[in-house]
Amino acid sequence: MSTTAATAIASIPVWVPFLLLGLLAIGWRQTRERLVRPRTLTLVAVGMGLLSWSGLRSSLGTDPATVALWLSGLVAALLAGGPLMGLTGLQKVGERVRVPGSWWPMALILTIFSVRFVLGWAHGVHSPLLQTAWFGLLCASLLGLCSGAFGARALAVRAV
Repeated sequence: MSTTAATAIASIPVWVPFLLLGLLAIGWRQTRERLVRPRTLTLVAVGMGLLSWSGLRSSLGTDPATVALWLSGLVAALLAGGPLMGLTGLQKVGERVRVPGSWWPMALILTIFSVRFVLGWAHGVHSPLLQTAWFGLLCASLLGLCSGAFGARALAVRAV
């Protein structure tokens, strides 16, 4: 391994791999059919939204165009996300809802984590990418879309 790669790996905060493991556990659980309280999926949606927003804000700031794209992605996914997430077959069972397993939440979780990781890396090494409009707007859009998809999933479960 080159010294540059070793330095890059050594500069990753120690908590990041633990966060990734926790997020993978949450994603893995969502690949299985299960009974959930609607509140649980709402908390996951809020948590992923906050994770997405905090990464955007800390690395790219609150430039109006960046915020507008994040919000646009969020709203677009909220409006169209339910059918795209494959939320069919939801059944009310008492206070809970039977939710089919899906790999979509895992993909969304890994996308949010990856975008945040790249943003953190770019911020840490003072990458000129942070100064390019396309990079910030791409990251904002991806984070907004992923957050909105979690919100759409939570809304679909609450509607049952």
